[in-house]
Amino acid sequence: MRIAQTRIRNFRNLENALCEWHPGLNVLSGPNGAGKTNVLEALHIITGWGAFSGSRCSDTVRWNSEGGASLAAQAEGERSALIEAHIVARASLRVDGKACRWGDLRSCVQSLAFLPADMALIEGSPAVRRRFLDVLCALVFPLYAFKLSEYRRITQHRRYLLSQGHSPRITQETMAALAVWIWECRTEVTSALEKCLEKWNDLLPRPVALELKRGGAGNADDLLEDFHRSCAILAERERASGTPLVGPHRDDLLLSCESRTAAEVLSRGQRRRAALSLIMAAASAVQERYRAAPVLLLDEVTSELDASGRDILMNCLGRSGWQVFAATAESPLPQFDGAAWKLDAGKIERISS
Repeated sequence: MRIAQTRIRNFRNLENALCEWHPGLNVLSGPNGAGKTNVLEALHIITGWGAFSGSRCSDTVRWNSEGGASLAAQAEGERSALIEAHIVARASLRVDGKACRWGDLRSCVQSLAFLPADMALIEGSPAVRRRFLDVLCALVFPLYAFKLSEYRRITQHRRYLLSQGHSPRITQETMAALAVWIWECRTEVTSALEKCLEKWNDLLPRPVALELKRGGAGNADDLLEDFHRSCAILAERERASGTPLVGPHRDDLLLSCESRTAAEVLSRGQRRRAALSLIMAAASAVQERYRAAPVLLLDEVTSELDASGRDILMNCLGRSGWQVFAATAESPLPQFDGAAWKLDAGKIERISS
């Protein structure tokens, strides 16, 4: 799938605009504060993921504008669809004139967005890698977002019981069933990622092995048995700490290189290339699942890459066959096949094709 056209009105600092996007690589350039990230956020909303982390959809409405913000996109490819989002206090979503939910938009256009914080997949905290897995799982497994929400709710209840000195036993069966389901999804996605990494060896600086480390677990091969056994082993520590110590909320995606952690082996620039390789592998996994091309939204994509790394990245993005929206403040960029866009004080202008 691809976004052929968008209409933007009263959205953050962006001028009201109708944009015809290139079906391949779209590079957005301009100084900090020009609106590059805002364009990506508009596409993030229209493809079903909502406002960027730390913001509500209502925060995206331009100050002092009347009637709220509105976004519309014409999606083309494996199917054709008109997607609309009208934002006031909340977002009202429609596909082909019919009201829908966020998950319906994600099923319509499979997009993956990665901001600078997401690029810290190699050296960042386990939470960064869990979010990476969750985004990919939500695209691959339609029920994943709902199940994860249920799991978080029951985990919060278990945390409350522990903090009050009560027995958390009443939460264990429900939590175990959800944990096993999430672990199965994450395990399958981790295997798909490792397989798809092979397609991007020219971008990956050194071979990287992936392993899902189950949070607080790993004491048995059977997932259900593992959850219950691990809870029994850590019961005293849970009571002392007042927080659940077993389950997907403590998972990590272990990245190793030459039998050591990838963060220890790779330089800063190599870590960025490895993170980008994982992102490309994730997009490949989505494409294999849906038999449809994904859309990539990448912010500050060339940061921390040397000239050779930028050349390799732009080549990989171009030959992927996907529609890519890549924002960068760096100039000049290597030659690429696609369209270059300039942003200045919220104005979007196509400068080459």
